[in-house]
Amino acid sequence: MRGEFKYIIASILLLGFVCGQEILPLDEPYAWNDRNNDALRYEITMSWLSDLDVNVNFGGWTGDYFFEYFLPPCPGVIERIDFEMSDLPDVSGGSMSVAIFRINYGWDEIDEEVLADACGDANLGYYPGVTEFFDIEGDIWIPGGINAVEGANPDFEYNPLMEKVWPVIDYATVPLEPNGQDGGTISLDLVATMGHSWEFGEEEPFAVVVRFNGFPAAGDADHTRTGFMTGQFSFELPPSLKFYNIVSSPEGRCGFDDWGWYIRSYIWDWKVVADISCPPPFIWDFTLLGTTTDTGPRTVEATFYDENPGGVDPADIRAWLYYAVNDGNFESIDMVYAEGDTWTADVPGQLPGTHVDYYLIAEMHGLTHESPIHGYDIFQVTSPFLFLYDASAHPFATSLMYPNFYGYNAPATDSVQWDTWDGQAFGDYELDLLSHYRLIYYVTGFYPANEPDLQILNDWMQQAGPENPRFLFLTGQDVGMVSGFADTTFPPGSFMYDYLGVDHLGPQDIVGGTTDLYAIDAVDGDPLSGYLTSLNGQLYYDPAQLDGTNWVDHMTMTEHGIAWLTDPNNGDHPLAVRAEGVHWKTAYTQIDPYCMVYDDPVSGITNVTDNVMNIWNEVFEWFDPDFVSVDEGDLQQPAGFYLGPAFPNPFNGEVQLELQIPERIHVLVRLYDIAGRTVETLLDEELSAGVHSLEWRDHDEHAAGMYLLRVSSGDFRTTRKIVLLK
Repeated sequence: MRGEFKYIIASILLLGFVCGQEILPLDEPYAWNDRNNDALRYEITMSWLSDLDVNVNFGGWTGDYFFEYFLPPCPGVIERIDFEMSDLPDVSGGSMSVAIFRINYGWDEIDEEVLADACGDANLGYYPGVTEFFDIEGDIWIPGGINAVEGANPDFEYNPLMEKVWPVIDYATVPLEPNGQDGGTISLDLVATMGHSWEFGEEEPFAVVVRFNGFPAAGDADHTRTGFMTGQFSFELPPSLKFYNIVSSPEGRCGFDDWGWYIRSYIWDWKVVADISCPPPFIWDFTLLGTTTDTGPRTVEATFYDENPGGVDPADIRAWLYYAVNDGNFESIDMVYAEGDTWTADVPGQLPGTHVDYYLIAEMHGLTHESPIHGYDIFQVTSPFLFLYDASAHPFATSLMYPNFYGYNAPATDSVQWDTWDGQAFGDYELDLLSHYRLIYYVTGFYPANEPDLQILNDWMQQAGPENPRFLFLTGQDVGMVSGFADTTFPPGSFMYDYLGVDHLGPQDIVGGTTDLYAIDAVDGDPLSGYLTSLNGQLYYDPAQLDGTNWVDHMTMTEHGIAWLTDPNNGDHPLAVRAEGVHWKTAYTQIDPYCMVYDDPVSGITNVTDNVMNIWNEVFEWFDPDFVSVDEGDLQQPAGFYLGPAFPNPFNGEVQLELQIPERIHVLVRLYDIAGRTVETLLDEELSAGVHSLEWRDHDEHAAGMYLLRVSSGDFRTTRKIVLLK
């Protein structure tokens, strides 16, 4: 049987869910359906019009028949048939009769696709019938014009139907009453209507046949017309036929007594809902591409799982990668079989500032499985300054106040731009990324997400020179992570020794996991912390600021290391060290700056977000005073518009996004609910070229659910979906 048929898997009961690298358990990956305990069952919807445009109102009148064939991939049971109507009679009394037939359709000697719609040639024939109508069953077959086409057998009866298999007696009749919308979905439940369903075999073609009834004397009047929603597409074997009868066509379809079945290129929007016993191919896992600076093609590898006997057969499976750029339309790329149960495809290279979404579809015997959508960005470098937030397991990554560069104290100047790399959203950083920057503020967070890649940092620092100085501010909650929590002496030539000024680590875990305030001291006269010695109270480390615990370690400095925070509880051991060399400077602290607080006798405890506690500004000045005086025009401007992903997403309280614009221009940012109603206007003003932060704070005013954030500026339009949790 020729033809390509698409099925939608309407529902599959699973014991787990595959998303990226999450793996579904191999033992019994599919659940049983209660209907049949002796076989696996999957509900599918058979439709020729899946993902295709359906925009035609195709009609008929009393006595006309409509035919559409289906080819199931394996045995199953039909439970329901849905008919998408485009026109209903304007008066009561109409109905349609429905039956299922085995078919004799699709003839190798004829190209039915070429014949479709042609007067005469596409006419198969009819039976005279025993009433005033012609019929689809009878004793004397009247041949149509198809018998005269090239290659056809002039003596063959090109009747597309064999025996009727459902219902056992007569037809199922469905009333067609007028309604206000003159259409809608009419569902036929086989058991509820006629008392029994119908079982089909593997690749056993069948046809659903419908006849319109009720108005034989009205002719082809508009008020008795009935129609189906339809699309017009080219298939090797056209799936739909229409039988033109005497009421609609008194002289035949084309005016010369050519009644009967006609092959049509129009396809009726009918959906056969069935339970089948063979599963689709399952996308077991696939490559989750992270944000990158690479503008070349990127390979996605997918592993497919097939529960059918014998496992995956490459000859039976087809797969596609669908990708979309900057919220545009998805385009498909054929995946190529690699080996074993693996297929690959390349997402085409993209320009910096581009957002890419992609997903996969695997198909076997007409059954498909679709992966979740995954997205990534082509990172755009706009500044020599990078805020590197690499704490994927940070408690605040899913909490109310997501730490960002503002939370860690942006420089007290409006003339400085910075780029942000978020390890949670973007993945691991590489040397290719860091090489674009001369100053990095690196926040590593709490264990186990606080292990910096010392080799990459070492390679980046070694790039230091008169034209590309290197400045690193590194914060980490537990420096012991870099040595496997063992007291360690770092030799000359190591990153810790050469660039951070740390000779020895230990003893470790001085306190050991408490959330209590821990006194720390600034160093009088130090360019980074000296100003804090003038405070009217004690400086503290408060890990509870980020829902963390205290794992303070002591360090011994090298000769070129200088302490700028110390431990008054234990002999003033260094808790933060700074160092410098030719064309480079580093400031390291194992105390997250976000968790520095002080006990003021007057105002009480104030956290680091207070301007008084903005230690970053001091680090910034010590690194390179020229940064704070950089003219906006001297910085590299974004090459185009770009709206970054929302963080966090889902969120509770506040969500933030980064907007890059290449020129001074008016920008409108609005928030809509899922119904398209405006919730709030977040921005409606002219902005300068560069990187801007957008944020929306809920204030408990809005219901939980999905919202759409829309940015419009000139010809640029883009939307981000954000989910509010309560």
